[in-house]
Amino acid sequence: MLIPCSENCIYQEEGLCNLTEVTSSSNSPLKECPYFVDKSKEREKDKMEKE
Repeated sequence: MLIPCSENCIYQEEGLCNLTEVTSSSNSPLKECPYFVDKSKEREKDKMEKE
């Protein structure tokens, strides 16, 4: 199933949602998508974990 997505989400790639399995909903979901995870926040988190 192809789900269009234009959000700045870690699951969005080339305008489509690439979430492959249902997970628990995110802490700050969008109204239309309970799985939204902001790409920029996730990058900051990864960077801090590596330091």
